[in-house]
Amino acid sequence: MTYENYIKAKLVDLAVLEAFHMGGTASMCAVAQVIANRVRSGWGEWNHVINTAAKFRGTIPPQQGDFDPKDLTFRQFLTMVDDIYHGTADDTNVNLEDDRGALVSLYYAELHSIDNDWFRKEIAGNHERHPRIAVVGQLTFFG
Repeated sequence: MTYENYIKAKLVDLAVLEAFHMGGTASMCAVAQVIANRVRSGWGEWNHVINTAAKFRGTIPPQQGDFDPKDLTFRQFLTMVDDIYHGTADDTNVNLEDDRGALVSLYYAELHSIDNDWFRKEIAGNHERHPRIAVVGQLTFFG
């Protein structure tokens, strides 16, 4: 196994923890894209950004039981991780470009269930500094 594969596996684990319960691949891809955005925005290298991701989440995901790694949704997500990691995936699900310029999602939460007071005040409550960029499934994404 290579270090790159190890990091991609950690990225998969994080995205599954945060969004598998929402069904479909879109939410898991969106979470993985936010992690990629953080790396590309200078938050640190992949391992550090993945390891510290929980500090910046707005919603604590529900406790998840075992899931079947043969599940079709999970397997479809696995086919998309390489492109997210390498920066070749279509990221328009969470990033956009408009008259304000390029807006890149760096944070996310389920708005009906924000568990992190810091997130509520600094991210969700500060629309000028952290505009809402996208909604994917139950997750809202902020710049």
